[in-house]
Amino acid sequence: MRKENNYTIESKNDFLTGAYLVVSIPESDLDLNALHTIQTDCPDFILPFNYKISNCQVEFTYKVGSLCKLQYFYGDIPHGEYIEIWRSLLKPLLECGDWYMTPYSFVLDIDYLYYDKNNKTVAYVYVPSISGYSEHGAFNSMAIAIAKNITVSSPGLENKVLRSIVNDFNPGEFLEMLMQHRENEAKQDTVPTVGELAKDEVLKEIDKMFIEENSQTVHPPEKPSVENGGFRVFSGKTKKKTESKRNGYRNTVPVSLPGVEHQKIPKIIDVTQETKIIMSGAGFRCIGKTHLPQIIEVCVEEGGIFSIGRFDASVGKKQSSFEFERATKAVSRRHCVVEREGVIYRIVDLSSSAGTFINDKKIPPNTPFELTAGSRVSFGNLGADYIWETN
Repeated sequence: MRKENNYTIESKNDFLTGAYLVVSIPESDLDLNALHTIQTDCPDFILPFNYKISNCQVEFTYKVGSLCKLQYFYGDIPHGEYIEIWRSLLKPLLECGDWYMTPYSFVLDIDYLYYDKNNKTVAYVYVPSISGYSEHGAFNSMAIAIAKNITVSSPGLENKVLRSIVNDFNPGEFLEMLMQHRENEAKQDTVPTVGELAKDEVLKEIDKMFIEENSQTVHPPEKPSVENGGFRVFSGKTKKKTESKRNGYRNTVPVSLPGVEHQKIPKIIDVTQETKIIMSGAGFRCIGKTHLPQIIEVCVEEGGIFSIGRFDASVGKKQSSFEFERATKAVSRRHCVVEREGVIYRIVDLSSSAGTFINDKKIPPNTPFELTAGSRVSFGNLGADYIWETN
């Protein structure tokens, strides 16, 4: 459960309906203009929701459906997918005024960003409240976390992204840079310009900022209203479909990096089929086809993520903590993840094409299910069958 601004956001699971979220706010804080507009024409960049009012509280229920947490796709991703993730993250915050929405009411938290791996887009949780859900500076923390954990094989593009976040950040200009970069790369290979900072150097600058900020007591600034410049960098609209939609952001106040709160990022452990296996903790023992890996040791720290998938020749780079051979049928490139909370391990299917099964029952996608010793886990339906064991 996460709590901000006296609001609660709670994750729940149901074996039949899958994962869903519940958010409660006071009825007096309900933004009726945004609520009615979204109910009539719900944009695809937010999770659809239902709501009910009881005892002066409004309870919103968001169904996750086929979407996966964006965190599960951390790592190196293809060039086009990288650009699309950034575009789908920023465009909603720039255009939300068309639905009478405000950027402050987006849940700008990496734990609640959801990814459509088919369309390569990101969806937010939106809470239609007058006072807003996210604090000032939440966007900065979110952008830094994403830039540090989602990488691309184009050094020129990645350096531009990192430098933009370290320096004064303007979302409108940032999107223009991405579109221009994609257009240039369509014509010729992009070569990093002389004088660009290496990725490691830029990341050191970001880490240095956190060290300096954490060495002294920081009092977060009072959250200004939209009218007084709070999120003017994204949107200052007050009515739907204004003509300044595309040109109203270039001269706005950029989001500043100082004062951001560093967020803990789940660590993805680097393990491959070539790794020497020593069953000293938890993992999967093969009971299916003999040519498959006999042991998958799940090496994951508290609060971490261990991803399982299949090698993708088109990408040519390892994208999961453990990868089956590319000829392994019914295992998706991004198949599932195992999360650890203390001594409890949970498995989450990432909307894989053939599904993940526990004791011969197919589990709903994007819904965590606890693994118990002796559980039979099948990755797909063509013989990748394993037993979960703990020592």
